[in-house]
Amino acid sequence: METISETPAPKLDARRSSRWLLVALLFVLLRAIPNISYPMGRDQATYGVIGQGLLNGQQLYLNLWDNKPPGIFALYALLVKAFGHVMWSVGLVDILWLLILSYCIFRFSERYLGPGAAVIAVVVNAAWHTNLGYVDAAQPECFLMVAVFLGFFIASSRKSWPMTRQFVAGLLMGAAFWLKYNALAFFPLVALVPYVDWARLDLSPRQLRFLVPGRVWLERTGALLAGFLVAIGAVLAYFHWAGSWPAMKEVQFHVLPRYAAIAVERIPDYWALPIGSTLARLGFWTVVATVVSVLIAEKRGFSGFLPVLAATAMGYIVTASQLRFPPYAFETSFPFFAMVWGYVGISGLSRIRAAARSPSRQSQLGAKIAALGLVAILLWYPVRREVKIVLQRYRDVAAWWHNPEQFYAHYAGVQFAIEHFPGKFKVIEELQKSLKSGDGVFVWGSDPLIYFITNRQPPTRFVSNLALISPWGPPAWREELIRDLRSSRPAFIVVAQNDQVPEIAFTRLDSEQFLSVYTSLGDFISASYQRVGEFPDFVLYRLKTEPKAP
Repeated sequence: METISETPAPKLDARRSSRWLLVALLFVLLRAIPNISYPMGRDQATYGVIGQGLLNGQQLYLNLWDNKPPGIFALYALLVKAFGHVMWSVGLVDILWLLILSYCIFRFSERYLGPGAAVIAVVVNAAWHTNLGYVDAAQPECFLMVAVFLGFFIASSRKSWPMTRQFVAGLLMGAAFWLKYNALAFFPLVALVPYVDWARLDLSPRQLRFLVPGRVWLERTGALLAGFLVAIGAVLAYFHWAGSWPAMKEVQFHVLPRYAAIAVERIPDYWALPIGSTLARLGFWTVVATVVSVLIAEKRGFSGFLPVLAATAMGYIVTASQLRFPPYAFETSFPFFAMVWGYVGISGLSRIRAAARSPSRQSQLGAKIAALGLVAILLWYPVRREVKIVLQRYRDVAAWWHNPEQFYAHYAGVQFAIEHFPGKFKVIEELQKSLKSGDGVFVWGSDPLIYFITNRQPPTRFVSNLALISPWGPPAWREELIRDLRSSRPAFIVVAQNDQVPEIAFTRLDSEQFLSVYTSLGDFISASYQRVGEFPDFVLYRLKTEPKAP
């Protein structure tokens, strides 16, 4: 009979464990409720616009361009179908997602580290995620982690139908793959970790053995791979059947590799990017805590902590494989580094508790001093900081509830410098007053929120202009855009200013300045459109009225 290695830490009964879980989820809910007021960032608006296009019968990559895998757009199609063109839908989904992920983190941590460490992991992960604001909300990495955790739980379950469970776990890993291809790095978490007898690592000498015979493991891994390949094959078959396989092949197999490779080639001192980004997102003390956790495990035994450490390495590999280290890439690392903090925290508390029970008065005094010092440190910085953040975010929710439009236009939370919400919402307001039925809009920039809120689809497949101004985009795509605009002749064109993203586009020119390079588009706008409005960081053009024939 199959047995699964459990944590060597003292376990509480199921009822007390459920109470710990409830406390952790209540904290997460309290921390996440203000997410409802998130605006939609550039990424989420892109997903929403493409999701709406899919609902309208358009084909991804053929009629709607983005370089991400198809999974996130299918999810946002469901989101738009359910909620329509409202920004708060992203925040609501982020709240629900964070609660589900927190449950998964608790159960995974509890299995190997115990419920106390699980509570700390849930709290730390929730704080990290919410502190990054809308930038990390409902991103592909978020949903990827839920698929991976569910795959792990199904694969490691002791219930009947083991081959069926493995097949379903493979389907979930396939879903994670279609959200981000680098999810493959998590495959050992589902295929190996549940079957290793971790307790034998604490023997002398250490031993590495499976909990099941090798033949059984091969059969179940085969079922896992079968489910994974079915998920991969089903999506590829759909693109072939829909006639969009050539477009997918061009975007995903030709353009995407150039997009990834050019970061290493052109970013000066690229070696410093992983170090700086990791310290910025995880923090110096998290790196220190990871090193300390290994030292602690060396003394206490690796059997409980090594599965977590292995998962942490996999999560960071997924993060690092994105090469550019955007903030949301760390969503695949946060849960496991949060578990590291849980392990270090519980280990420290155990040492203090043991010293307090020691017959030595000196040890008891040292334990009291250590406990008071720990409480003082927590109250002075982490807890004090969290209270201030939570209170401010609830004040933001009150302002959002009172006047959502004004709140979004003057959004004061964490945001990218190039979002330009004030000018963007003025453009949206002007378009909503001027657009007539059948009027089209084209945005020359990377501001798909204008499409999303005005409920207009772009007249071309290029929802954003990043591929058109970047060296990794095919030059033929610029000619394609001109053909699309000449055939559709949208009523309005919005040109963005001060929206440079040199780490992606590798140009210091903003969208308006780039028209001096992309002369065919600049000439088309100047010949067919007239400037009718200037807003902060945006210029609005209207199609010229052609004289009536006599």
